[in-house]
Amino acid sequence: MTAVLPAHLADGLAAVLRGERVSWPSLGLEPAELLAVCAEEDLTGLVHHQLGNLPDLGWPQSFRDELTREARAGAARELLRRRELVTVLDALAAREIHPILLKGTPLAYTVYESPSLRPRSDTDLLISREQTDTVRRVMTGIGYSATNYCDGEFLFCQFELGKDDAFGVGHAFDFHWKISTQSAFADLLSYDELSADATPVPALGAHARTAGAVHALLLACVHPVMHHRNVERLVWIYDIHLLAARLSRAEFDRLAELAVRKGVAAICAHELALARSRLGTPVPDEVIAALAAPGREAERSASYLDPARRWNNELLSNVRGLPRWTDRLRLLKEVAFPAPGYMLRAYGLDGAAFGSGLLPALYVHRGVRGLWKVLRNRK
Repeated sequence: MTAVLPAHLADGLAAVLRGERVSWPSLGLEPAELLAVCAEEDLTGLVHHQLGNLPDLGWPQSFRDELTREARAGAARELLRRRELVTVLDALAAREIHPILLKGTPLAYTVYESPSLRPRSDTDLLISREQTDTVRRVMTGIGYSATNYCDGEFLFCQFELGKDDAFGVGHAFDFHWKISTQSAFADLLSYDELSADATPVPALGAHARTAGAVHALLLACVHPVMHHRNVERLVWIYDIHLLAARLSRAEFDRLAELAVRKGVAAICAHELALARSRLGTPVPDEVIAALAAPGREAERSASYLDPARRWNNELLSNVRGLPRWTDRLRLLKEVAFPAPGYMLRAYGLDGAAFGSGLLPALYVHRGVRGLWKVLRNRK
């Protein structure tokens, strides 16, 4: 999980993203340290872009030169990723599979000024559950193979496939058949719901489409909460900022109605208020008030806003969120006993003649190590 930035640094970088003048000494870092922070926080391209729109701030030339180099390298990688995206979507469409692009990739091509300003480690796509086998065959046919991803019907509701291209750039595609691994959010928006309101992404070819404006903003609001224990990352806040800035008042009203109906109003109120505070996002007061009305804290999903939330809280919420005891027991089994193939790959024994015989010991080792992390509050 990404470490929380010190308050003064988060404030300074947020001011840069707002297009404000920020003195170098106020950041309190050496050039190499700030470069590392920008890379870790996926802000390299954005900071470079914003600094280019400002007069000379007196920032070290060594920092600006290296930032420019990294931003240009990111733009070059994006050209390769775009080409691969189009290839993958074309191959899937040839088998009548039309996924919905989610999160960073479609945002990079729809709301950001340049796609390279929104880095991401993979591309997330939503498909129908019955399409999973066909997707695996299509992707394998164009050179992709499964990464060592712990699977499970309830544990992850997704699978990842990846490959490296001829230039050494890695491409990873994460196929979901539910929006979230957390049962409280898994059925927040279905494939059919998103598909009915999906919009094209022309820059990614004839077969690219993503969530409509209201759905995209709802997903951007719940993403940090449902998957990352509400960690505040400026790049995610900037996603919300750009999406919200494009909404009409009627669309904001639709968002508020949808969030209340789906039981995520408190989360949306929190994230939109955060974007408004950090980046000056134009969110109507009436919308925030409607989302934060008395009683919203009683929403089941509102517990995910608790800053003290830990791994055990996530697991307990997941178990409670499943309607049947058989499903709950299956989830616990998937947590405690991942598939043998995953275990062998995780321990570097995939293909080893003696690997299967070591599985009992590997499960014990994994369990003890996990328990130790829980006891040390590292999980």
